[in-house]
Amino acid sequence: MKTFIVPKSLHEVFGERQTWLEVTGVVLFALLGSSLIYGLLYTPIAELSLWRSVIAWLLIADILAGCIANFSRGTSQFYGARASGRWLFIAIHFHLIAVAWLLGEPILAMGYIWAYTIAAAIIVNLLQQYRYQLFIAANLIAYGLILIVALALPSWLMLVSILFMLKVVFSFGVDHYAYERV
Repeated sequence: MKTFIVPKSLHEVFGERQTWLEVTGVVLFALLGSSLIYGLLYTPIAELSLWRSVIAWLLIADILAGCIANFSRGTSQFYGARASGRWLFIAIHFHLIAVAWLLGEPILAMGYIWAYTIAAAIIVNLLQQYRYQLFIAANLIAYGLILIVALALPSWLMLVSILFMLKVVFSFGVDHYAYERV
């Protein structure tokens, strides 16, 4: 499939080269997915200011976009070649805690999920050159799913938490195209 050069300002999202199919898939999932979560699953627990709602839903759209984008060849190769960028990516992902605070949801539960996700992502990132990276990442996701379900969150927050964990630990954490650089 033919690729195009991604503008430098979007390298962190799409990498240096990307296909229109992958970009379209990422944008559609971010927009449609977050709209469906908001429109079908989300029930506000309190009256919120517009700015809080807008920022929270932009963060949720970012979670969904990254969940798909990090599986793309361009994004995976971009971060696969940049060890410091990988650590920075893991370090800046406070999305769940921010969403919980902005929407008045249980911050402590989101803190547990966030801490588990970051710890799992660190482990997976440390396994970049190892054969079992994919297997360990899948195991960590499976345990994380048990944690998320055990916390008995509202369905929309459970779904966002699952997609966040998938994004950071599996979609981003695993170098899906390492074999192409060998």
